[in-house]
Amino acid sequence: MDDRRDLTHDHPDLALDPGTRIAVRRLAGEPDLGLLADGVADVVWLDSGLPDGAPAVAAERAAWSVLAVTDGPFATRFRHERRRAVLDVAPAALAWFGPSRTTDGPAFAVLDDLLTRTPRLPEPVAGCGFALGWVGFLGYELGRESGGPDRTASDHPDADLRFVDRAVVVGPDGAAWALALVADAEPDASAANRAWLEEATLLPARADVLDVPPGLPAVPAQGRVTRAAYEAAVETCRGEIREGNAFQVCLTTAFAVPGLEARVVPGTDPHLVEYLRLRAADPVPFGAYLRLGTLRVASRSPERFLRITADGVVTAEPIKGTRRRVADPVADAVVRADLEASAKDRAENVMIVDLLRNDLLRTAVPGSVHVDRLCAVETYTSVHQLVSTVSAVLPAGASRAATVRAAFPPGSMTGAPKSSATRIADRLEGAPRGVYSGAVGYFSASGAVDLSVVIRTLVTVVDEDGRVLGRTLGAGGAVTWSSDPADEADEVETKTRSVLGGVGAVARW
Repeated sequence: MDDRRDLTHDHPDLALDPGTRIAVRRLAGEPDLGLLADGVADVVWLDSGLPDGAPAVAAERAAWSVLAVTDGPFATRFRHERRRAVLDVAPAALAWFGPSRTTDGPAFAVLDDLLTRTPRLPEPVAGCGFALGWVGFLGYELGRESGGPDRTASDHPDADLRFVDRAVVVGPDGAAWALALVADAEPDASAANRAWLEEATLLPARADVLDVPPGLPAVPAQGRVTRAAYEAAVETCRGEIREGNAFQVCLTTAFAVPGLEARVVPGTDPHLVEYLRLRAADPVPFGAYLRLGTLRVASRSPERFLRITADGVVTAEPIKGTRRRVADPVADAVVRADLEASAKDRAENVMIVDLLRNDLLRTAVPGSVHVDRLCAVETYTSVHQLVSTVSAVLPAGASRAATVRAAFPPGSMTGAPKSSATRIADRLEGAPRGVYSGAVGYFSASGAVDLSVVIRTLVTVVDEDGRVLGRTLGAGGAVTWSSDPADEADEVETKTRSVLGGVGAVARW
C-alpha cells in the first residue's frame, strides 16, 4: 500500500509558513529500522518494544517507534557545550531559525526560541504525536539552569538536538510511514525530500540482519568507586536525611565498560550491533539508539520522563522500586509480592510523585495536577518495578521548553527536595553524570513532546576516527533514612545486569 499525501496545516494561523507541510508515504510493511539506522551518518532511533506478557498500561507507552534521519536538506543542529549554545543551520532552514551562530544563552531559553520559530505542523499519522521536529538528548547537568549543581558534562555536549525533516514511524501493529518536510519556498530541498520518500518505499522488511549471537564471554566493567565507598556514601546520605537536609537522595555511580574488540559484525556500526543485541534480550518502552557526532547512546530505559500532547496534557510516569526477576515462577511471584508490599519502596515512590506534582504545578493550570496511578507493579524481562502516573493540563500556548525545564532533571534521578538532594549527590559522586540521568526524545512540530529518563544506558564517546575514548554505564538508587547500605549496593548491581549482560560484561566494584 502506497499512501501518497501532503498534509497541510489545519490551522494556518499557527504556522510561520503556511506553505510548509509534511509529505507522507505509507510503507508496504514494517521496515528494518536497524538497517536504516546503519546506513546514515547521525541518527536518533526512539525504539519502543515490550516483552511478552507486559502490562496493558505499558503497551500504551510503547505504541510508536521513530527513526529520525539527520541529513535532510532542512536539518539543523542545536547543541549546548561549555555553557554556550551552538546552532548549525541548513541553508534551506534559514528563514525559520536564522543564521548559524554561537551564543551565551541558557540551553532552555535557546530551545524555547527554536521551538517558537519551528513551523507548527499537524500530526501526520493518527495516534503518532511525532510530526518531525527536534530530536536528541538533554543531559543531566542542564539541571544547573533550574537550581541544580553548577557543573557541565566532561566529554560531550550538555544537550544535542537535531531538527529533522526525514523520519520513519512505526506503530504498535507494525504499520509504518515515511515522513518528509516540504516547503513551497524551498523547491530544491523539497524535491530532495520527495525523492527520499520514494527511496523509503523500498526499505527492506524487518529482519535481524545486523543481530549477532548472544553468549559473549563476561569481562569486568570496573566501578568508578569501590563497593565500600558506595556504601559509605549511602551512610552519608542517611546522615544528611537525619539532619533534615533531604528526604531522599538519588545516589549514583558509573562503571567503565570494556571496548568492542572481536565483538562486532564487519562493515556495520559496532555500537549499533551491540544495541540490537540489547533490544533482542530486553524489550522496553523507551529504548533508544543515538549516533550524534562523537557520541553513541544505547538506552534500554523503561521510564517516561514527560509526555505532552499537542493540546497540552502532561503525563509523568516515575519509577522508584525495583526487584530483579528470578527464573522460578513461584519464587518470582514472591519477589513481585515483596516489592508490592515494601513500605520502603512505596515511600521512595510517593516522595518522587509529590516532587513531580510540585514540578508540574509550576507551569500547569491550577487544580489540574492529579495522581492517576500510585505504586503499581509492572513486570519486564529482567525486573519488577513500581510505577506511578501524574498528569496535568497546560494553559493554552504554554512553552514546552519551560515545562520541561521546570521538571528537569527527572525527579526519579534527583531525590527530594530536588535542589538540596542534587547538591548532596553531586558532592558525593564528584563527577558529572552527562547523558545519564537526563532525557532522550523529541519536541515535535505538532507541539507534542515525549521524553524518557536516561537509565540503563550505555554511553560511548569516540574520536573522529571512531576509536573508543570511553564507555560508561551509570547506575544508582534512592537513599532514604530506612536504606541499608549493602542493599543499596546490591540494587546498583541489579540495575546494571540487563545492559552489561547484553554486551558481555559484568559489574566489578
